Order: sequence, then structure tokens, then C-alpha cells
Amino acid sequence: MQRDLLFIIGAPFEDPQYPGKKWFCRDCATLEGALSLNPHWSECVDVRRVPYVKPRDEVIAVLGVDNQSCPVLVLADASLAPENAKFHEGRAFMTEPKAILNYLTKHFGGIGQHP
Repeated sequence: MQRDLLFIIGAPFEDPQYPGKKWFCRDCATLEGALSLNPHWSECVDVRRVPYVKPRDEVIAVLGVDNQSCPVLVLADASLAPENAKFHEGRAFMTEPKAILNYLTKHFGGIGQHP
């Protein structure tokens, strides 16, 4: 992997438990908002919008079946992993939206979240 990889759930989506309704993931929408404020992040990070319904094959291919929750940021360089990062087969990743936003701001600049 040459660039960091951000998986977010594409919106709107349908949940089979609530037929006929459209939804968005709050945490993924937060990252979508930050991406819209920092369009240059999309030049630095590979952003992939995946389906809501599991299994999320694209995420599983990178992080395994136990790590398919979204949002998730997979780091291209595990040596840059912050203290709170998780690991799967040598790949560092983050699932907490605030940690993801802080990482993106620190490494790629732009508008950050207010503390």
C-alpha cells in the first residue's frame, strides 16, 4: 500500500432491519464532512466507500473478518502509527473517528477538529 486507506460506509444506505428507509453512519458522515472541508486529503489518502451490509469484502481483504467496522483508516506506513492504533498482520489501523481526524490533520494539514 502506497497511501493511507480510509474505508467509510457510503450514504445513503438501506438497512434490511428497517426496510424502505435510508440512513447514514454518523461517524462516516463526520469524516465525509471533514473530507469536504479538506479536499486535498483525497489526494493523499485513498478513500473507499463501502456498503453498509456485511460482509464488507473490501475491508476484509485488508484487515480480516474481525476488523470490518467502519470508519477505519489503514496506514501505509505502520511506523507512523499513533499509540492508540490497532494492528492486523503488520498493518496499523484506527477506528476511532477523532483519532482518524487528528491523524489526517497532523500528517496532511488543513482544517482540524476543535478540541
